[in-house]
Amino acid sequence: MSEKKQRRSWTPEEKAEIVLAGMRGDRSVHDVCGEYGISEALFFQWRDRLVEGGKEALRRPNEKRADDSEVRELKKRVAHLERALGRKTYELEVAGELLWDWA
Repeated sequence: MSEKKQRRSWTPEEKAEIVLAGMRGDRSVHDVCGEYGISEALFFQWRDRLVEGGKEALRRPNEKRADDSEVRELKKRVAHLERALGRKTYELEVAGELLWDWA
């Protein structure tokens, strides 16, 4: 019977430490990944997330994200469509009741 390998759970601090170790340049990413027992693909996922998070952290507090206005517009559109769906649902219920009364 084969044994299942238990997956290690890494804290955000450990992930950052591993990524920074690979980015320092004194060792290769391959060596760092081997030392910690992670795949290079996982290392690069963590690196990309760390870089994106860093960008977010360095943004000015009053600086809006590029997609904020798009999100607001999409939320308005969803609300409009939900109202329209509600009206149509009501109309169908009324029409159904009228059909039952008529028959």
